[in-house]
Amino acid sequence: MTHSPGRYLTKAIDRTANALRGLWYRHIYLSWVQFGRTITFAGPIRCAGVTGSIRIGDRVFLGPNISLAVAEGGSLVIGRDVSVNQGSILSARLSVTVGDGTRIGDHCSIRDSDHRIEAGRTLLESGFQAQAVKIGRNVWIGRQVTVLPGVTIGDDAIIGAHSLVNTDIPARALAFGTPARVQRVLA
Repeated sequence: MTHSPGRYLTKAIDRTANALRGLWYRHIYLSWVQFGRTITFAGPIRCAGVTGSIRIGDRVFLGPNISLAVAEGGSLVIGRDVSVNQGSILSARLSVTVGDGTRIGDHCSIRDSDHRIEAGRTLLESGFQAQAVKIGRNVWIGRQVTVLPGVTIGDDAIIGAHSLVNTDIPARALAFGTPARVQRVLA
C-alpha cells in the first residue's frame, strides 16, 4: 500500500470536521441532550421540534442525515457502543430504548407511534397511538428495516435487511421478511 500526502490530508480534514460537529451539537444545537463520552458525529443530524428527552451513551456513532424525534413527555435512550447509520429515523412519542452494542443499518425507521384511525374523523383529527419499543443489547438491525410500535427485540438478535418488524423477536433469533419471522435461533 502506498502512502500519499492526500490520504493524510483527508484523514485530518475528517477529524477536524468531526470535532467541529461535536462542538456544535454538544454545546449549541443539541445542548439539552445528555451525551456520553466519545460520540462520533459523522454528518448532519435533524432534531426538529424535539420536546422530550434524549440520552446517548458512551462511544456512539451517529451517521449522517439521521433524525432523532421525541415528542413532549417521550424518551429516547441509546446505550453505549451503538451505531446508528446514515438516513435512519428514531422517533419516540412514548419510549424508544436501544441497548448497548447494537448496530442499526442505513435508512432504518424505528418508531413507537402511529396515526390513530377513527371512523368519521380525518387522519389529522384522530391523533396518535403509542407503544414503547425496546431493542436489546448487541442487536444487529440490517439496512432499511422498519420497526413498528410495541415491538421488543431480544438481546443478540439479528434482523435481516428490508424487514418489517411488527411482532416481538426473541433473544438470539435470526429474523427477516415482510413481516419479519424468526428463521432460526442462534447458538
